[in-house]
Amino acid sequence: MKITLRQVEIFVTVAEHLHFGRAAEALHISQPTVSQEVGRLERALGLSLFDRTRRSVSLTSAGEAMAEEGRKLLSQAEGLVSRVRLYEESRMKTIRVVATPSVVNRLLPAVISRAEKELPELVIEDIAVETGAVSSQLAAGHGDIGLGRFLDPVDGLRTEVIADEEVFVALSRNHPSADAARTSLEELDDLPLLLWPREQNPKYYDYVRTVCVERGLNPMVLVSPPRIVGSRLYLLSEARAFSLVPGSTVGHLSDDLRAVPLEKPATLPLEMQWRADDPRPYVRALCELIVDEAGKLERTRSATTGPHSGPAS
Repeated sequence: MKITLRQVEIFVTVAEHLHFGRAAEALHISQPTVSQEVGRLERALGLSLFDRTRRSVSLTSAGEAMAEEGRKLLSQAEGLVSRVRLYEESRMKTIRVVATPSVVNRLLPAVISRAEKELPELVIEDIAVETGAVSSQLAAGHGDIGLGRFLDPVDGLRTEVIADEEVFVALSRNHPSADAARTSLEELDDLPLLLWPREQNPKYYDYVRTVCVERGLNPMVLVSPPRIVGSRLYLLSEARAFSLVPGSTVGHLSDDLRAVPLEKPATLPLEMQWRADDPRPYVRALCELIVDEAGKLERTRSATTGPHSGPAS
């Protein structure tokens, strides 16, 4: 028996569309070519993979099994190609770091600055993404190391918590709680919580809500665009909402906002994700540098941030 990866790709595409014509369009080949390759695959296997009528196409039991295994095979083939390409000379010394906004604001600049001195031959390409998009970028092969919060588990990727940042309340300087050394969330029951949509990062969203509920506040959520510190920032400035932000965001708030520690402290985990079997020495070296710099920055912030934190001057 001899089958080709191309035949498997064509079959899986037909299985997904259950239509030979639409599969041909998706693959940018002719419909007769699709039919011929599926026919060759079926003859090689000695099994019918589709039940065909004039009006519909459906998978047989063998076809369902073939579709499931075929997807796995295509994924493995893609991973094989990606891994081999890591040995290209240009890739050996180039590392793409995918990071969310708060990481881009604080940790990543420190990492790049230090890497320029300690790893001078390394080229770091930083890729900024919205909250919740780090793992999908790595899974798609668009990055080598990811930095963010509540990252999704992905086969072949390792995830490690590299820091736990204190959570602060971001609110208007004009709000009565802005002058407190620490604030209780119960005191903010007159304000909605400004937060991005849950589907953007469900685990992160639910964690922020849990922080509120465990501290006596079940807030109404005011849905924001992807970045809290963005086009809806005026809602915080005008005392029409509050937000919960990690310590790395504190120094990047506008002057009309205050960042106040919680009376009952909470933390947000910062995670790093990378390909566990990446053979490049520079990936391991950069991961070690990131972990060290994350710890150093967190210790520095804890030492320099007083009990009442505002934007960095």
